[in-house]
Amino acid sequence: MDWYLDRSAHTFCYQQLIDRIQTAIQNGELLPGEKLPSERQLATMLGIDRSTVNRAYSELAASNIVSRVVGQGTRIQQQNTPQQANWLAYLRTHSNAFDTLNETTQQKELLDLATNILPTQLWPTLPSVKFPHYLPKEGSQDAVLGLSKLRHRILRTMISKELQSQIDDPQVLITSGIQQAFTLLVEGLLAPGDSVAIESPSSLHQLKIFQLLGIRIYHVPITQAGRLSLTQLKKLKRQHQIKLLFVMPNLQNPTGTTMTLVDRQELVNVCRELSLPIVEGDPFQPLIQSTLPTLFSLDPNNVIYASTLSLLMGTQARIGWLLGPAHVMTQLGILRDKLGERIGLAQQLVAEEFLHSPALLTQQRHLIKALSIKRHHLLQKFQPLIQRKWLSVTPTQTGFFLWVNLLNLPPLQPHDYQLFREHGLLILPAYYFGSPNNGLRISFVALKDPQYDQLIIKLEAALKQLHQQFNHK
Repeated sequence: MDWYLDRSAHTFCYQQLIDRIQTAIQNGELLPGEKLPSERQLATMLGIDRSTVNRAYSELAASNIVSRVVGQGTRIQQQNTPQQANWLAYLRTHSNAFDTLNETTQQKELLDLATNILPTQLWPTLPSVKFPHYLPKEGSQDAVLGLSKLRHRILRTMISKELQSQIDDPQVLITSGIQQAFTLLVEGLLAPGDSVAIESPSSLHQLKIFQLLGIRIYHVPITQAGRLSLTQLKKLKRQHQIKLLFVMPNLQNPTGTTMTLVDRQELVNVCRELSLPIVEGDPFQPLIQSTLPTLFSLDPNNVIYASTLSLLMGTQARIGWLLGPAHVMTQLGILRDKLGERIGLAQQLVAEEFLHSPALLTQQRHLIKALSIKRHHLLQKFQPLIQRKWLSVTPTQTGFFLWVNLLNLPPLQPHDYQLFREHGLLILPAYYFGSPNNGLRISFVALKDPQYDQLIIKLEAALKQLHQQFNHK
């Protein structure tokens, strides 16, 4: 794990160290029984006095979070004996330092640029549906994998013609969306203590199932062109025995970058050589209909593919799907049912009828046009701030959000981003996505015309204060 202290924070170094270790335990970066650096090693790494590390370790030992044995060092407590419940730890497991911003979303003056959900005014009009007089037979493919006619329709409308001939219906598993798809993959394919690699930055940095199951997360940087650092990936595979790689080649979240064909081919080749399976998230494909081949189409034996209709239909039909080996899809379907998360028949019928009707093409065209106008309008408003070299925007296709790079500032700490909230902006900063760089994601999908000017006024004021604050230091 990364060891660091915030020198500008108004918190004692020993308390920061305690908080860092507790957070690492909750996030799965530190596992029960794992040995911590010696007091001397950690003091040298952080440039602090050894007594500071000793105090932090001692307080953690007093709370039974670590165990200290002379000659054996300091280790994370195994927790073999019953203890009084630590309710604060439970709360922290399900939240993070930036989640407190959500408490303020009801404030009238706060402009929500964090929510990434299709607003109701952009939802499609759904066709009427006739409900059958029967339910799928328990244990049948329709029950375990999802309705066969929906799976068939997904293959015909959402999968390239070149790939359709290579995939059968049993290789499709219906889910309630891409988040459930990822959760099933983690639950079904990984064990506590396993390691996975994700892009940096990545929206998967906040996937709660990683924390709850004690999965170790390692980050692989991506460039502004969407290229994954294969050198870093190979290094992580050797050092940490990475079990799965999670990537989003199309409109990556949060940067919006799209991986080139050459980079896709090189990635699947390297992962095949490393015997490293890939999980490909592609939530925007039903909307943008990219002509670039998916990683799954390039190597269907080593890639599991996940997508969703949520970005096209909104929350009125929570339907997604996984593509992969038939036996794996069946086992994941059984697991989904054991977790009590079988997909409702009504939602599947609505989704199937939508994919079969002219409403699909109408919604794709309408939504792309609406999002293109919103994106163009926002980029125009950003121009004065770009010219002042306060920010740059990562080039992207039309999606729901923009990735904004903050320029000419020293490395920002988490508390520095609170300034945006103070100026009335609810944003998701770079560290929320696991990135050490200065930046933030601005979601514009729900912005209305009067709010663009409000956004620029508030953003300019926040950036101006940030530059004044650091230039005066």
